[in-house]
Amino acid sequence: MWIVCSLGPLASAAPAQPGDEAPWPAPVAGFVPPQAGEHPRLLFRKTDLLELRKRAQTPEGQAILKRLRVLLNGGDGQSMPTLFNASGKAYAGNKAGAADDADTKDAKNPSVKNPGKNEELPAGAYTIGHAAGFGLLYQLTGEKKYADLGRKCFEKAFEGVRDRDDRYSFRVPGGALRCGPSIGAYAIGFDLCCEGWDADFRRKVTEAFINYDEGPNMSLASCALGKRQNPGSNHWGAEIGGPATVLLAIRGEAGADDKKVDELLEGNAKCFIRLLTEGWGDRGFFAEGDGPGTISSDTSFIPALQAWRVAGGKDFITPRPNAQWMTLKWVMGTICDGAGDGKWSFPMRGTYGHNVYSRTGMSGSGTFAQGFGAISEESKPALLWLYNHAFSASDAKADSPFDTINLYPHRAVLSFINWPLAMREKNPSEILPRAVEDKKFGFYMFRNRWKDADDIVVTALLKGSKGNYSVPGGEIMVYGLGKKTTFPIKLAGNSTFFKATASGGVFATSAGSFGVDFSGASGAEALLVLSGPVQGAGRSKGDVQVVAAGKNNFTIMTLGKGPSPQAKADGERLVIGQQTISVEPQGIVFGK
Repeated sequence: MWIVCSLGPLASAAPAQPGDEAPWPAPVAGFVPPQAGEHPRLLFRKTDLLELRKRAQTPEGQAILKRLRVLLNGGDGQSMPTLFNASGKAYAGNKAGAADDADTKDAKNPSVKNPGKNEELPAGAYTIGHAAGFGLLYQLTGEKKYADLGRKCFEKAFEGVRDRDDRYSFRVPGGALRCGPSIGAYAIGFDLCCEGWDADFRRKVTEAFINYDEGPNMSLASCALGKRQNPGSNHWGAEIGGPATVLLAIRGEAGADDKKVDELLEGNAKCFIRLLTEGWGDRGFFAEGDGPGTISSDTSFIPALQAWRVAGGKDFITPRPNAQWMTLKWVMGTICDGAGDGKWSFPMRGTYGHNVYSRTGMSGSGTFAQGFGAISEESKPALLWLYNHAFSASDAKADSPFDTINLYPHRAVLSFINWPLAMREKNPSEILPRAVEDKKFGFYMFRNRWKDADDIVVTALLKGSKGNYSVPGGEIMVYGLGKKTTFPIKLAGNSTFFKATASGGVFATSAGSFGVDFSGASGAEALLVLSGPVQGAGRSKGDVQVVAAGKNNFTIMTLGKGPSPQAKADGERLVIGQQTISVEPQGIVFGK
């Protein structure tokens, strides 16, 4: 397991105010706006460079940079890659070839409807993140050759050479969904390389960004303002995130048209709040579910949150929980075996399950490399715990430490900048509550502990949600002790009460109340209880029991390694082991 040291926050944010109504976005405390022409500025500032160069001398920093070099050309990172995607247009099918093998003459009018056979290009093949990778090496070494390699990446981009995934490209990407991440990654490359370019080429790139328009729904303005789709669509976060990074990168540059930049940034900031409040809830649930949520967050939005804070002086992250829980929900919900070998389970809802921890491509990857830049300092030890216990050993074995297993160089750049080196992990139980409520979507997560594959996670979604894809409400999912099951009764409606306790939590609707108790007082490791108009008193089977206690009806599920403890009525309340369950006006109450 890697032992890791701390660069500390690269831009200090204003202290968060309690509650979910703090001013948002908050101004970054002590923020000094970048001067015209000042770079780097997006992910770190010039004043951070000394510490980053020290980081590059540590064993951990060297390990990340070694991986970065492999991602740049398959070897030492001293030259351009030799493999490029020979696909000439989006969705034509990925195939390895030389840079001049691509047929781009019809890229402005793509006609391919059915994808060709896709190849998985090896590490080192050209990507939209290559300029950023060379740019970091330029910043760390001061060697102009790396800035020159970054320039060559932009020249390839202008020629229409596509990413390893042909949907992503500077020229004619595959729609707004692919446009945002493409220009966002190139913006990071511009920020890190442009000091090493002559004024003419720097202006050429700036003008290419500010005048960017690659067809319907793929102009800088259209994407920055979220003209296509809506916050509940998995496309929207990808669409608006990349343009924010572009605008923050070119502000004040010769040829940028700052009036236009400022107007678009103002509109873009409003889109960020809309995404975080309409598409996402306040504790990590996304309108279309977990798989689509990775597209909304991972492809360009989470790095853009970091850029807004470092380059724009606006903190969307710490004042309220919404942005942080895009990442922290993985800590709350992931069960891993504790060995760091990549074995995990997560109670996924909705479609696109292949994105959950895919760790390949642009979606469902960079959870840690990017996530460390978009959560509070106080939360980082919990995210570090999850990485160390779920993926560190397998990543190290694959020579891709610190969440650099993804084949995009800009993800390795983010890992190098964001990883909390020498920060000690903390068990998430020291940082996160046992239960959380996403108020917008009526989504609940309960967890007993963070230890190993026998951890228990219970999630409930009271209301169906919808973007373009929909997620049905009512189901209560139960993962634990190697089992994946559901509570026998669905519960839907609007929440009327929620309380997290030291050993679980309770919520209620007009139809009934549901509670989870992990104290062990019942004789089981987890006790799940629903009170309400439940029919079938006395019918029990295995770990599920239905009991009437006076006017109250209870459905009980227990999880444990031994025989299921038996519940019995005691007047109006229920007794199971040493645990009692009573019904109060707000909901059920556990009490020994």
